[in-house]
Amino acid sequence: MKKYLCSLGSNIEPQRNFPQAQAALKALSGDISFSRNIPTSPVNMNTDRNFLNALFIIQTPMTANELKSEFNKIEEALGRDRSDPKRSLKDRTIDIDILGRVEDKPQVPGYLSSLLTDLGLAS
Repeated sequence: MKKYLCSLGSNIEPQRNFPQAQAALKALSGDISFSRNIPTSPVNMNTDRNFLNALFIIQTPMTANELKSEFNKIEEALGRDRSDPKRSLKDRTIDIDILGRVEDKPQVPGYLSSLLTDLGLAS
């Protein structure tokens, strides 16, 4: 089993999309832990919509590629257009990313670093 540190974000109806994404993620693994949700400002985007973000750790036998494929399916089910080449510059219903394997101590964007304590990865 592998443990991945991942991020979750939304700036389109996050109060609706976050619980739906978290339920879909829980269906992927019985061993998943979420941080608290925090509001953040957009990074490298031209938008007036703030984000809701969280980190989570998921334990799974899947490879990173298999897991990302499952994350993409969840994003698409919640309305994200993954075929748009400019999707990373646009508002999104949900964005789920793998930051890395927990054992490799992956880099976390500074605006999310306070959430590491929620997951027991920092003091």
